[in-house]
Amino acid sequence: MTNDEYSRLIEFLGRKFEEIDRRFEGMDRRFESMDRRFDRVDAKLAEHDERFREVFGHFDHLYRRLERLEQEYQAILEGLRRIEALLGDEKVRRQELERSVAHLREQVAALQGRIEALERSLRQ
Repeated sequence: MTNDEYSRLIEFLGRKFEEIDRRFEGMDRRFESMDRRFDRVDAKLAEHDERFREVFGHFDHLYRRLERLEQEYQAILEGLRRIEALLGDEKVRRQELERSVAHLREQVAALQGRIEALERSLRQ
């Protein structure tokens, strides 16, 4: 290989390396651009993650409140059942009292009649 051929080869390879270097620089710029875009996407995802955590916190709060309301509802139902049972017992007792009062009235009326009969017989 002559000096001239060697020089041309070096020149040719130099141009090719410069061309490859420019391509690598272009690719590097594109990768940097992609990195910035990924950073923005990561930031947005982090924002969304935080919002989801807030929403989940609100749901947890609502579920706790619903659980308490369910417990209160069950307690109220049980109380109403007890009251209904007591009212049923009271109704039976009241009916018994009314029958007893009616029976006592009959007895008082009978006694009143006997007293009146005794008073008439004493007057005569």
